[in-house]
Amino acid sequence: MEKRLPPLMPSPSTVIHHRSDDKVSFARQKRRQVASACLNCRKRKEKCDDKRPTCGACARRGVTCNNESKDDESANCIALRHRNMSLRQENEQLRDLFKLLHNLPTEEGQEVIARLKVADDPIQVLRAVQEATLLINNPNSRSYSALMDSRLERLDLLALRENAIRVDAKPWTAVASDGIVSELVSSFFNWENSFYVPIIDRDAFLEEMRSGNPATAKYCTPFLVNAICADRCYTSRRTRAFSGVSKKDLGDEFYNEAKKLLHLENGRVSVPTVQGLALLFAVACYRGTDKLGQIYRLAAYDMFHRLDVDAMHEQAKDDPLKARDRSVLCRLAWGLFIYESIVGYIYFQKSSLPPPKLPRCFEPPPSANDGPAPNVDLFGNLHTNESKSPPLIRGALYLACDITVMLYESMEWNETAEDKGIVGSEEDLEKRREKMAEVRQWRANLPPNLRDDTNFTPQTCYLRAYMNEVLFSILKPLPANTEVEPGWTVKALQLNFCKIDIDNMERFVQVYTLRDYACINICGAYNSILILVQYLADPTVHQMFAKAAYLIGETGGDFPMCRFILLAIRAMAWQAKNALPANAKAYFANLDEGKNYRDISFGIPEEDKKKMVAQRGEPRPTHKGDDMGTLLFRWSAMSIE
Repeated sequence: MEKRLPPLMPSPSTVIHHRSDDKVSFARQKRRQVASACLNCRKRKEKCDDKRPTCGACARRGVTCNNESKDDESANCIALRHRNMSLRQENEQLRDLFKLLHNLPTEEGQEVIARLKVADDPIQVLRAVQEATLLINNPNSRSYSALMDSRLERLDLLALRENAIRVDAKPWTAVASDGIVSELVSSFFNWENSFYVPIIDRDAFLEEMRSGNPATAKYCTPFLVNAICADRCYTSRRTRAFSGVSKKDLGDEFYNEAKKLLHLENGRVSVPTVQGLALLFAVACYRGTDKLGQIYRLAAYDMFHRLDVDAMHEQAKDDPLKARDRSVLCRLAWGLFIYESIVGYIYFQKSSLPPPKLPRCFEPPPSANDGPAPNVDLFGNLHTNESKSPPLIRGALYLACDITVMLYESMEWNETAEDKGIVGSEEDLEKRREKMAEVRQWRANLPPNLRDDTNFTPQTCYLRAYMNEVLFSILKPLPANTEVEPGWTVKALQLNFCKIDIDNMERFVQVYTLRDYACINICGAYNSILILVQYLADPTVHQMFAKAAYLIGETGGDFPMCRFILLAIRAMAWQAKNALPANAKAYFANLDEGKNYRDISFGIPEEDKKKMVAQRGEPRPTHKGDDMGTLLFRWSAMSIE
């Protein structure tokens, strides 16, 4: 008789997709994993939902969420991408090895195979053979990845993890990978763009750089990215270590890459090109080639005039969708004015750019009713010991605009008094007293958090040095023994300002070190030593002179120009027949070591400066835009080192 078995119900493991089952499955899901918890939650060992800009736990407690990767990808995602990139590089290297074995003559191929049998890593064999004389091929044809080894990968990964801003290097530059480029971009916005060269709108730049599409980007270009990286290589210790391992000077690599890309732009007028040209002039100064670099400076301002930012801003001012465009234009105009004023004073010239007519895009300082304003980090969060940027002050750049306008007006009066032949007259002295009183009143109105004596930060230190620069410009044309105020001669006032600047820089080195910093750090010491060298016959200035020389020399390991400045100061002392003080001689020894660029003109003798000042009244030569562009790009193409 046939055996009948009872029907079985479906197995519980069988998946039947019903709407109700989906709800049960959803309910049984585990808690959502987050890529990175904020620092508060990690310290308290709480679950963090990773919401931006404030996670749920911090919102409930009413504290500031200090997730350091705000508006950025998580570190895990970036690490995974970096690992993926490393695997692609390894795959490329193995293919290069196969191609090498395929193309080598039999005897040389056998030698490579023999090396592979005893080697732990085939990539090391590939690298050794590529660098050996066995290869007849052009060594420049191998890719950047073929030069990467484990030490370089570790340096790059550390840089990626430790910096506040993380970006992809490609397709913007082929010189270095994500970590190094992220470090240099972070360093630029921490230091250069926060005071000295505040010409780039960070949000607009980073948004387009992260989009990875140069074809559609308006405010980020490969040329600008390489110029930024070249600018910040000088104080990056990790970049220096990278260069030591790879045997390539990354600063030179970025600089030359920027020049090549500039040539390929073929004179196209754009905001990023103006910004990149200004930065290339800064790099030329750092290298000690500011005379050659002057063409970048002239081309930047020529292109800026051709842009006509006033007209561009007028077209966009009523369009609510173009708020970012307006911010970019305003920052370019005011930032370039600040930068050019600092540069112009180095040569004791008035800024070739007048004060902009556009509104200031920088955040104004808080009013007294707002209470004390804390220091913040790069993203505007409360600054702590764990912040990945130096302490920044809200309103610092707005106040820098005030100082720059005062400097422009002071230098303008110097020209007027020189042209009228009234320097030192009662009329002239009265005008200079008014300007000094204006500067002092401005400082008296500063809130405590924006004063260097109550809140010592890089920005407040720069503000004080910049304010003293205005005072130096007011006093500089007058004879040293002129009594400007009761009991105060020009010399006494100058020495007082020198002491403040030198003490502040000395304090900066102690508090913030010279691990990462901006070139403007030496501004106070540079202005001071140009004054002090005139008074070396007075033994009371020797101690300050030695300190200023020491502080400038300390930066000479990073910026070659600092060594050349000291060489020029020594020449000025000899020309005045003043011996260098015994306690300063050590800082003027062995200054010719290192790269010998040396066409720098920062420390030209006073007589030549006076000739330059006398010629300032001559009309500035005009250049047809196309002619200037053609000259620049031809010169750039020919001068790639």
